[in-house]
Amino acid sequence: MKIYKLRNWLVILSVFILASCLGDDDDDNTKTPDTTAQTTEIKVSPALGLIRNATVRLVLLANNTPIEGATGNTGESGVATIALSSAIDEPFIVEVIGGGSAEYFDEAKGTFLALPADATLRAVLGAFQSEVGVTTLTEIAATAILNTGATSTAAIELVNEQVRVALAPALTDITAPPQLIGANSGVTASSDQAGIYAVSLAALAQLGDSSSSPALAIVDALRADFLDLTIDGKVGDKVFESPLYNASNFISEYTSAIQAYAQQVGLTADLNTTFSLDNIKKTLEGLGDIFAGLDLGSLELDFVPGGLSSGSGGDSGGDNTGEGNTLTITGTSTVAGVTTEIPKITINNVPAPDPNDLETIKKQIEDSFVQQNLTVNDLVFELVSSSATEIVVSVRYSVTTQGVTVSSDLTYTWTLTGDDNNDVMLPEVLKGQAFELMFMLANNGSSYADGQKVKFTFSSSGMMFIDTDPDANNGDEMSLDGVMMEGSEYVYKDDGGFMYKVSVTATGIKEINLFTMENQLLGSFIAAGVTNLDLVTAKAGEYRVTGTGHTRGTVVIGSDGAIDFDTGITYAQSDITRIDDRTGPELEEPRIQVNYGQDDDGPVINLFLSQDRMQITSIQYRIRSEGVDVMVTVEGTVTGGGGG
Repeated sequence: MKIYKLRNWLVILSVFILASCLGDDDDDNTKTPDTTAQTTEIKVSPALGLIRNATVRLVLLANNTPIEGATGNTGESGVATIALSSAIDEPFIVEVIGGGSAEYFDEAKGTFLALPADATLRAVLGAFQSEVGVTTLTEIAATAILNTGATSTAAIELVNEQVRVALAPALTDITAPPQLIGANSGVTASSDQAGIYAVSLAALAQLGDSSSSPALAIVDALRADFLDLTIDGKVGDKVFESPLYNASNFISEYTSAIQAYAQQVGLTADLNTTFSLDNIKKTLEGLGDIFAGLDLGSLELDFVPGGLSSGSGGDSGGDNTGEGNTLTITGTSTVAGVTTEIPKITINNVPAPDPNDLETIKKQIEDSFVQQNLTVNDLVFELVSSSATEIVVSVRYSVTTQGVTVSSDLTYTWTLTGDDNNDVMLPEVLKGQAFELMFMLANNGSSYADGQKVKFTFSSSGMMFIDTDPDANNGDEMSLDGVMMEGSEYVYKDDGGFMYKVSVTATGIKEINLFTMENQLLGSFIAAGVTNLDLVTAKAGEYRVTGTGHTRGTVVIGSDGAIDFDTGITYAQSDITRIDDRTGPELEEPRIQVNYGQDDDGPVINLFLSQDRMQITSIQYRIRSEGVDVMVTVEGTVTGGGGG
């Protein structure tokens, strides 16, 4: 089976072709900040701990242009105050630069260490704020923002927020200033947000204590590790040669360090609640669109402590490098009604796209044009043909820039003669996601107990982490890579002679089935913790229905709580986010409400009941956010259930 992977060069080529049609217009597009009269200041508090005598400057994100005069120094206090004569009304970067007499207090070593000239700590802000913290967490977010090319305020704030949710859920904002700690003894941390932030940073530094500069080393390790959205000790298919932490036990190591340092600086009361320790995680969620165009294999990662080496599985490298493949681009471009044939472009050793996932490629091209401030019209991205030796894709679009519209009709042809290591890419519904499931025993022979709760976390590089006791908060017991495909299932094998077959739906996991190597089913991991599921399963059966907008004439409720409302409208039990019991005696319209989204505006199926609450009288399928509302009347049952 051949699986081909997308690379950023496809986007770059599309933009290059556009540029070649327009010619090289080298107008000065340097953006100047709004010069509306305003005198204000911004106070910058960088922290690893306290950082003194470091240079601070402000840089516009859109064009990486330093703002004139917007510089300062942290001095001995650790806080740089920068006076501004004009407003900053767009996203910008706060950079803290080492060198000279700059130094920082390293909580792991308990002393001040040099902040070298090649050390830069950054925070990216979507909007102006008068006080800013620049820390380990903001640098993790900044590395992601700058490498993915995110420029919008919404994207910046989303990345910052997800780093907060993962590593410091007790905070409200990672760009707020932390308490600055500059001594090893006689220090008391405040119990407010600033103190909580400072303790969290100190705890992270403890994880790097094997390094000569722990706090700096952990910054570099984590900002690289998070580039595939999961702390897994890898960047794509490249593994950390000398990891500072055990990725499988990262959460337990980090939370233990928080508790130890908190007690050292005088915070002792209910640390679990104060620091939201149970909510710390090692995945960045909801960032799939922002990270979609990130080519991990193209990044310069020489800053990673101990370096990287090729590993198994992942997003780049030996797993389908494209070596031997040839890409040929031909086609025409039309400007002002004149059509010309572009010179044929031939590129060797290029990976091909996945012919089953062209929508992802189309979206990346659209996003690249947005980042170039170009207006795209009528983008069409179609698979012409696909075989074991050749993939042909048609790309058509028109772009307007500088008042000129260019229409392109291009053909991309990959001749496939190169490396194919059967590399499997996880679907977006799994990448960077974690699922808590319950094991349902089918046959003896498994190490899992019936009803045992297990947490599965999937990295963007294809690894699956298994936490067999998530309530203990002691990290993962197992990490598996080398994912394979069997039909539509994603299969992992462990060293104990078991296979985990992951079945997915359009919105998440359907189930994970556990097999022996001889393919004997031992049990299934299914969605756990769905309150009131018994209300739905008690109504299992096939119902005859009538109503406008319903085509099949039947609705099926499965014994596991799955609901097949109509052709193309099916939800598995694992899709359920909430079940509301609205059958109380005071309600005139008793019903069971099954939610499949984050709130009532998302997909909902309502099972309306008779006054005695025994039979389903009607069923509603509703998505308020999309204006969908289909109500059907139950006329009777085909099998099981209670209707009519």
